[in-house]
Amino acid sequence: MQSPNLPNSKTIRAILGDGRLKEAVERLQFSAEQQQWLPVAFAARQLSAKIRGLDGETWQTSRPAAEALEVERQRLTREAEQLFQQFKAWEKDPAAQAKAFDTAHREKIDLFLLAIKIRREGKALEAIRVFTQVIQKEPAFTEAYIERAALLMQQSAPDWGQALEDLNTALRISPNHPLALTNRGYLYVHFYQDLPQACADWKAVKHMGFPIADALIEQHCKNR
Repeated sequence: MQSPNLPNSKTIRAILGDGRLKEAVERLQFSAEQQQWLPVAFAARQLSAKIRGLDGETWQTSRPAAEALEVERQRLTREAEQLFQQFKAWEKDPAAQAKAFDTAHREKIDLFLLAIKIRREGKALEAIRVFTQVIQKEPAFTEAYIERAALLMQQSAPDWGQALEDLNTALRISPNHPLALTNRGYLYVHFYQDLPQACADWKAVKHMGFPIADALIEQHCKNR
């Protein structure tokens, strides 16, 4: 039975119905994580990252770009509806849902969520170690490579080479992943001093309709 202090399907449905897509998915994610509904929590985290890419636009888009952005928002809204139905199934009978969930797959997601928790606690080196374990168990786990690369770049002695390898691997698995491209552009500037390549990555992200690289483009790529 779900805790009365956590967002439930009725609350989330109302928020989703109001068009507050980001808030609905964030509340769904929080509730699922707190109750260890791992497949729902992991799917919500991935969807939340995509939605954040659509929010906070600061530039004036042309009509085609604006239309493409709206099409993507509608697609993500449909994903949120599907995820909401999955959330409701877990809310109704979590024991049955957990029993049906593949144990091996759950282990990988469980380990990934543990790494996220450790990272949020500020234990960067331990988080890197756990993300590495995730990658060893699932070599095609895109988000684990991206998370590990970000931590490797944030160390007092950054491992730029491994970080670049991780981001390139993530992009081989998930071509045009906006966060991987954004972070790789940052790496190109701060380690390789390769501004043309960095701007190419950031502009690719912007072209896809995501605003996350906009500030970097404004800072570094005005004349390129």
